[in-house]
Amino acid sequence: MSYSKSQTMLAFAYMSYYGFDLIGPDKCNAQKIEKDIKHALTSWAPVKDEWELVWGPGVFIFDLALFDDNLMYLVRNIKDPSRYVIGIRGTNPVGLKDWLIEDFQVSCMVPWQYGKPAAKLKPKISKSTEIGIIKLQEMIAEPGVPGEGKSLLEFLQGDIGGKNAVDICVTGHSLGGALAPTLALWLKDIQGDKLPESAKISTVAFAGPSAGNKDFATYSDQRFVEGECIRVANSLDVAAYAWNQKSLRKLFLLYRSNFLLPGPLVIGMISTMLALSWRKGYQQIEADAKPLEGRFKPLLYNYLAQGIYQHVVGYPEIMGMLDDNDIPVFELFAGQL
Repeated sequence: MSYSKSQTMLAFAYMSYYGFDLIGPDKCNAQKIEKDIKHALTSWAPVKDEWELVWGPGVFIFDLALFDDNLMYLVRNIKDPSRYVIGIRGTNPVGLKDWLIEDFQVSCMVPWQYGKPAAKLKPKISKSTEIGIIKLQEMIAEPGVPGEGKSLLEFLQGDIGGKNAVDICVTGHSLGGALAPTLALWLKDIQGDKLPESAKISTVAFAGPSAGNKDFATYSDQRFVEGECIRVANSLDVAAYAWNQKSLRKLFLLYRSNFLLPGPLVIGMISTMLALSWRKGYQQIEADAKPLEGRFKPLLYNYLAQGIYQHVVGYPEIMGMLDDNDIPVFELFAGQL
């Protein structure tokens, strides 16, 4: 079976969730996850025996947190060493600080510091997105894993060397679906200074909430030519509706056609999300991208359970990657399903 770019990137995005429940020193966690990723690269059908881990994984944990809050890794194509993929983990499902700091600090927005947006544009990103991007930029590969002691950018600069043209795709799911296109935009904005102008930088982002305001979305859309930025959203996935006010209001009746309405707890959660993003002007990149048609799970007649299923299992299911266990999603997310 041949796989599309989006299917392949979904595999890399989900691979980043290995080890989300590990407790212990970053060095030990990174080395354990390295083994899992290397095993996946030789066993997951969409990527089997075609890619090698060359940097990372890099991990980050907030002070006093129990679990790693961020993870990122880099793979290189074996047959064509000019092709790279950066995989970024989404929100750690068991990381409370990750939820609070990198997901819900959306009431504060900060200017986008890179590139040269048109004078009329005032691109801003959420404080959560800024924190996430900074942690990824500063992340150093732990001792004992590929690229140890180097940041992602330092490794790329050295590995690209004299290659005439390189292809770098950034992917992620959930929080990673917001950080991946933002990190890709940063890579574009430092081309000519830190990276060669000839490098082709693209992104395939899954299930990501909006990272910034309308001007940020406009700037991002301008920087990526057609086909370079692919945003994939499941029409029944709650996360993909954040943080735009108009979109968030749709969540109250998201499952209405299946006679499932939110209870008081969910209504309160949606109302809180609306309050946090009030008058911030959030807008999705590639806002006109048509979402994938979600498949309602009849046995899950609870709004939260349905929402988790759609966010986690919905994507590989819609994209035809569950029948042959192309992505062992239930093994990966057993802790949160």
